Amino acid sequence: MSSGTSAWREFREAAAAFSRPARFYLGAEFLMWTAHGIFSVLFNLYLVEAGASAAFVGRAVSSGGVGMVLAALPAGWLADRWGRRRTLMLGAVLEGAGHLLRALSTHEPVVLGAGLAAGLGQSLFQIAAAPFLTDHSTPRERTHLFSTFFASALFAGVVGNNLGGLLPHLVRALVPGTSMFAAYRVGLLVGAVFAASAALPLLALSGLAEPVHEPSVKPPAHETRRLRPIALNGGLTGLGAGLVIPFMNLYFKNRFQCSSAQIGLWFSIAQVCTAFASLCAPAVAKRFGKLRSAVGSELLSLPFLVTLGGERHLGVAVVAFWLRASFMQASTPLVQAFTMEVLPRELRARATSLTNMSWNIGWAASATLAGAVIERFGYAAPFYMTATLYLTAATTFYLAFRGTPETGEPAGRLSEEAKGLRGEGAQPD
Repeated sequence: MSSGTSAWREFREAAAAFSRPARFYLGAEFLMWTAHGIFSVLFNLYLVEAGASAAFVGRAVSSGGVGMVLAALPAGWLADRWGRRRTLMLGAVLEGAGHLLRALSTHEPVVLGAGLAAGLGQSLFQIAAAPFLTDHSTPRERTHLFSTFFASALFAGVVGNNLGGLLPHLVRALVPGTSMFAAYRVGLLVGAVFAASAALPLLALSGLAEPVHEPSVKPPAHETRRLRPIALNGGLTGLGAGLVIPFMNLYFKNRFQCSSAQIGLWFSIAQVCTAFASLCAPAVAKRFGKLRSAVGSELLSLPFLVTLGGERHLGVAVVAFWLRASFMQASTPLVQAFTMEVLPRELRARATSLTNMSWNIGWAASATLAGAVIERFGYAAPFYMTATLYLTAATTFYLAFRGTPETGEPAGRLSEEAKGLRGEGAQPD
């Protein structure tokens, strides 16, 4: 049997074991990331069309990061005590409301306040996600579940990127005389609806029994110390990402004069490539381990990141963009699964909170700085700075965990699997 056939068989067997809560969450994730895909293509273009400067675009982007930072630690506490599902639903509603306000106004205080609200909601949704999936899965299918979780977000991003690229042109075709600004606004309103609707699949899980967090349970000190390199990794990658990711649409528009439809196409193909890479990741991790596979993938992305900084030929830049995204982002589900498994349950939400908080502190700081850097030095410098930060992040994370065995959860935590409950999560007595 070929390695490809074996990997496909393993994936099908793992997917068949996905629990009902996990499947419903994947539906909610698809809706949320469709919204993100629309906004990633249109929001910066919408602000620029309204006359905003690159510096204001940076502030608008960073406001969402500030909201995510403010909600990070409370979100972990809320997920532990109020429940993962309820926290996910609240996050979807808040994010949808924030996107709606951003689509209805270009007044700076409103844009920044709405970005803050969207960031609060996104933080709640993201922080509760990994612990929710870990609670409702078993080690035998978890790596595939996290890869599917990531791939579903990427495929949704493809849908959202294409909608974001095509909706403005469709609006102008259906309503002749519509300004590009108004067409962008309609596309953003559609994105806001997708974000809020992510609460619906989770609402259908009403009555779901979830494991209860015991505040009195204190993990050993050596377990708690593992949070430090996890948070550092999040901070360094957030710093790097904030320098370039929010400005990739402007990079293609300004350096290569691409239209929104072209940008949407480039983004969507990048999502497809990354989704394919993330689905292949469990097979690679099975051979080399989650940690080495994740770090190796991150390191392989760096040459393509550097290429983007200096490239002046569109074809080369687009291919480098696709390969950078595939290698860097394919490591994400492996890092998530690895960190969830090496930590006890009582630290998982806290770890996700710290990772999101540190990542978004870095994102907010560097996105604000990046607008000014781009205006003064052009697009090359942020790419080189990001490559340095990613290299540091990958190296320090590997050094911190290189001696950690990847054996999944201790035998005492496998009772659900032993009972044949196939990851259905907490069960009523």
